[in-house]
Amino acid sequence: MSKVHLALVLHNHQPIGNFDEVFTMAFEKSYRPFLETALAHPSIRFSLHTSGCLFEWLEQNCHEYFDLINRLLENQQVELLGGAMYEAILPIIPRVDAVEQIDRLREYLKQRFGVTPRGIWLPERVWEPEIPALLSEAKVEYLALDDDEFLAAGHRPEELNGYYMTEASGDPVALFPIHKRLRYTIPFKEPQASFDYMVETADDRPHSLFVMGDDGEKFGLWPRTYKYVIEEGWLHRFFEALERESDHVQLETLSSARDTIKPLGRTYLPAGSYFEMGEWVLPLHAGQNYSKHHKELEKHPDWDEIRPFYRGGFWRGFLAKYPESNYLHKRMLRSSAKFQALSNRKTDTKYQTDILRGQCNCPYWHGVFGGLYLPHLRHAVWKSLIMGEYEIDNLTHRGRKWIEVTPVDYDKDGLDEILIENSVMNTYVSPARGGSIFEWDFRPKGYNLLNTLTRREEQYHKNVHRAQFIADEHSESASIHDLLLAKEPNLYLQMHFDKWPRAALLDHFYGWDSTIEQFRDAQLKDYGTFLNESYELLEMFTDGFTLKRNGRIGETDVEIRKTIRTLPGKSVLNIDYEILNHAHHELHTPFGVEWNLALMSRSSHQHHISIPETGEWNQPLSETREHAPVQEIRLADEHEGVAVRFSFDTSTGIWRVPIESISNSEGGFEKVFQSVALLFRWELHLGAQQSWRRRITASLAEA
Repeated sequence: MSKVHLALVLHNHQPIGNFDEVFTMAFEKSYRPFLETALAHPSIRFSLHTSGCLFEWLEQNCHEYFDLINRLLENQQVELLGGAMYEAILPIIPRVDAVEQIDRLREYLKQRFGVTPRGIWLPERVWEPEIPALLSEAKVEYLALDDDEFLAAGHRPEELNGYYMTEASGDPVALFPIHKRLRYTIPFKEPQASFDYMVETADDRPHSLFVMGDDGEKFGLWPRTYKYVIEEGWLHRFFEALERESDHVQLETLSSARDTIKPLGRTYLPAGSYFEMGEWVLPLHAGQNYSKHHKELEKHPDWDEIRPFYRGGFWRGFLAKYPESNYLHKRMLRSSAKFQALSNRKTDTKYQTDILRGQCNCPYWHGVFGGLYLPHLRHAVWKSLIMGEYEIDNLTHRGRKWIEVTPVDYDKDGLDEILIENSVMNTYVSPARGGSIFEWDFRPKGYNLLNTLTRREEQYHKNVHRAQFIADEHSESASIHDLLLAKEPNLYLQMHFDKWPRAALLDHFYGWDSTIEQFRDAQLKDYGTFLNESYELLEMFTDGFTLKRNGRIGETDVEIRKTIRTLPGKSVLNIDYEILNHAHHELHTPFGVEWNLALMSRSSHQHHISIPETGEWNQPLSETREHAPVQEIRLADEHEGVAVRFSFDTSTGIWRVPIESISNSEGGFEKVFQSVALLFRWELHLGAQQSWRRRITASLAEA
């Protein structure tokens, strides 16, 4: 065959907030073995991207990584790529932040390694047509994108053995197609499979270029890969094969390819990402149809011709699919706007760092890995954004005690939310969604107590009942997209999907025969028209507001009014309920107000609940328990230093249950603790035209 060129591009990343043991395992099982094996084969050349999130951890915990990279640089074996410092999805963050993200990683690489990167790794390869203008402004010369993007633009497979130029009202940027076939053969097939593919698809041009770009974690950290890739020597055999085939396969970095190989022409690509992302982002029903027809079409003899035009959604769809993702995104935009409004922001970029860290993309979406479903990843991003805004507000308010009550379309759905903010607490309320609280921040600790997750059916849940068999460790490795593993048996019996958002201040009229298990499993009946319905703003005050809704409980006309107020400089909410029976007959019903609290861990001794009246101190959050009568309940996350206290003007009964989701991750299906749900319970016995009043006081403090 004529000589071909191969560029290997590795992307090493761990998100902010990930556990130290995961960082350590990634280094020990993937990053170090790959770099050491490359050093043992001096002719191997590749491009390497390391995210700023990972670099920050390595600076504190593992200097060996830097030593290995420096040795590879000395040997001229590696090109370092830049990118977004904190691995942000560039199109969905403010343009000024995107440029800053790229500038920061470029400056870091320059200071740490003495190199100035010319190209970048695009986070999750999420592409939108205006990105070239951003890259031009950020002085980026090139990047690699999935071949699906080029095929969708009309290029034929045989036209992807090289690279193209593109632009958007600025300097041109080079785009290298990543060959999906190579992503799936490396390292999941024997090395010869990759060579066979290049032989089959190489053209007669003297500089036929192939690019394999993917996560570095696939070389040892992904399930079953360490034994196969490292211990059994796949990586060593692959490098040996490249050395043997050096007369036919010339290794390139992206920079050397850009400098020595002419572009194939000009192109303009549609919005998208890698093929799998298009399926993951779709809503459940659409995703099921997409998957069904995908499997059918793959059997069609013309599938290779059809595939480029069989595309799912694109990344921004996650903001519609998951309200939790959208709330996080809108918090990021709000915090960023506050920084940009600072008159002295150019000399105080330290105030921007937390906001940039809060743009780390991993908890904003969910695919084959945990992502959004992992509360510790969500918490780390929430904490960065809240702390960044907290510092900025301290500057703008000059340390004074203050309260702001603001009606605003916070989540950009065309309906106003109401924000109550003071110097130590944020409380964000959605009148349109049952008058519920969807964000409750203790600002000095950067802690959103409503960093919860509503359990919803995902496409992969249909496979949970089959994911009990762990494949033979001695067999050839499979792609992570094909594995069906489970971290514990019978998870399918514990799958529950919520009928209402796991938020706070949710109003339940659930019937006398209801059980605590129904509450936990989202099977609680509701006989009222309040839980997910719209409340109207009745009155606003300087320190809060009143919402009301006229609805029904069965055949009885009922009005609910709830008033939420706070105090300057205090992290306390006074919530007054008034329920009015407008009927001409009596009303007898149980009534409950639900709060979900995202306290991070279900069984850690640092995460607990206490009932002072009953002498129950520091009980685990994992229990399903009923308490009555109670006038005070306390919860704490001592690891983060946050305490929550609820008190009541009269005794109440309480149901408390753990809310746990079933999600997919690198290691297989797993159960994840999302929140502890509390239902404050009363019995209503109202005569005609009578009313019922209660006060709940909710406060936050340092633990």
